[in-house]
This record gives sequence, structure tokens and C-alpha cells, in this order.
Amino acid sequence: MSEGGPAPTSPESDVYTILLIVATLFLAVATVFISVQAQQFFGRWLPLGL
Repeated sequence: MSEGGPAPTSPESDVYTILLIVATLFLAVATVFISVQAQQFFGRWLPLGL
């Protein structure tokens, strides 16, 4: 017995994958930026001594 309704189709472009990649790249760039700023301001990579 088959299920009713149209068969699922794959989208032409996977928007969520692209958004995930963009968000990951943004997070990586922001992490590097904050690390460099902390190193310049505090003289160490982890300012609280962690």
C-alpha cells in the first residue's frame, strides 16, 4: 500500500546548508578577531587566565 500525496522532491538549492556555512564562517572570523583583540589589549590570548 502506498502513501497518498505527492512524492517529496529535493529543493534546487539547499538554502539551509548555505546559511549554515555562512554562519560557521562568520563565527570563525569573529572568534579569530576577538582573540586577536584580546591578545593586543591584554597581552595574552585568554585574558582571565583560563
